Amino acid sequence: MKKIIILLFMSFLLGQTSLEKSPSFVPGEEYKYDLFVDLIKIGPDLIKLGSATLSIKNIEIINGREAYHLSFSVKTSKLGDALYKIRDTIDVWVDTESLGLIKQVKKLRERNTRRESTTIIQGNKAITNGKEYIIPDNIFDPYALIMILKNENILEQESKKFTTLDEGKVREIEIQNIGMKTIRTPAGKFDAYTYKPLHNGRSALKNKGDMQISYGTINSRTVPVKISLKLSKGVIVLKLKKSKNIID
Repeated sequence: MKKIIILLFMSFLLGQTSLEKSPSFVPGEEYKYDLFVDLIKIGPDLIKLGSATLSIKNIEIINGREAYHLSFSVKTSKLGDALYKIRDTIDVWVDTESLGLIKQVKKLRERNTRRESTTIIQGNKAITNGKEYIIPDNIFDPYALIMILKNENILEQESKKFTTLDEGKVREIEIQNIGMKTIRTPAGKFDAYTYKPLHNGRSALKNKGDMQISYGTINSRTVPVKISLKLSKGVIVLKLKKSKNIID
């Protein structure tokens, strides 16, 4: 009996290890979200104003390196366009081994503002829209962190620091696990933990571009079920609607 208990316990540990080490990026994985904006409310509920998609494309060769291709798009509906028009597309390529940033292409349209940028990493240098500068080692893309963070296993009320690069701006951000709570989405109800960015120990969501991400579980895989993203004029909230190719 003792041996059986030990074997069962070891099997449990191996299962946990396997889950923790599941890949952050799986080509073909896709998440669709309903989009809500905090600029307008009716009663206690946000109004649905659009949709968003987060997908992992095939592995590609970028600058001689194997890279995962992540694509993130946000689009408001006709009603959303009348209130706050968004047409954002962000493509990111990260190294398949280190998950460090290799290339980022952003095409943003928010209200009447349009902005485009292309960033390419070459060794310890980066080039953004033709401007070259030195970057530190182990630099990450903030949007790729949506997928990377789900395997970081940061304990509740603890945090971990990351250096990110976005549109030529290098920042060190601290990600804190603020605990578990129930998240209700069109895809269902999840017991999810939430990662929140900090700067100097304080909430960073007031800063443009910062995200707050809640992770739940589907078929034993950790997935982002809710994303809050700070824009220039407010916060958009993405709630998971459906997922594709989420397997055990």
